[in-house]
Amino acid sequence: MHRKIQVGLMISAVTTAMAATVLFERSAQASTAANPWELKGATITDLSHVSDSEMPSADPKISPPTYTWFSEVGSKEFSPLHNLEDVHYCPHTGTHMDAPFHVNSSWGAVETVSPTILIGPAVVVTLKVPSGSYAITSADIKGWEAKHGAIRAGEGVLLHTGHDANWPDKKKFITDGYPYLAAEAAQYLADKKIRYLGLESISPDGDSTDSHKILLGNKIAILENVTNLGRLKHARINTIGTFANEKGASGVHIRLLAVE
Repeated sequence: MHRKIQVGLMISAVTTAMAATVLFERSAQASTAANPWELKGATITDLSHVSDSEMPSADPKISPPTYTWFSEVGSKEFSPLHNLEDVHYCPHTGTHMDAPFHVNSSWGAVETVSPTILIGPAVVVTLKVPSGSYAITSADIKGWEAKHGAIRAGEGVLLHTGHDANWPDKKKFITDGYPYLAAEAAQYLADKKIRYLGLESISPDGDSTDSHKILLGNKIAILENVTNLGRLKHARINTIGTFANEKGASGVHIRLLAVE
């Protein structure tokens, strides 16, 4: 699923919803190019799983994507000119983002989340954790910061534990336990005013919604089922991501890219 491509990336200074942080600084050479938005030599890594019917989910009532075709090119019936389908799925599958409404009915749904929240600087916090259920603590995060520098306000935080290697085996990925975020660690990150938290696991919580409520209550997006963090070469990167503007939704699939 890893896609690493050398590209001329059509992006430059982008501000985030929660911090006016410059995504890239254009060099003098780039600023005089024919296209001032061009960034050459960037490496792009896809941090998103492919969405399909085999994706694991914690609740048997959660629907993986299914497709019902009502128009198929080449069909003798009505001689249709297009392939057209109905897609049915729960947005809390695959690589997705939780909206605040996910855990509090009085909080905002997907359409209230800034469309630029996934765009900007991010840190890849690599942690060695035991297999199975494990609550990542603020001490774990502070240990990483002692070696790599403090997490800054406005940054996205991507927790790399290697848990994505268990995808899509439901037993290994969910049933046998997974790394999540202790509530005090969620508060530690919320106090730092990060932009989003991304995990390779199904949830930032174990048997509660405490970390969800702390993060989403502070307008910090939660990204679940992120992948390919082990492919990245740097601890500090930039990310680009987008999502459908789904009115009233509690979550939405995302396409998240790392830029190095």
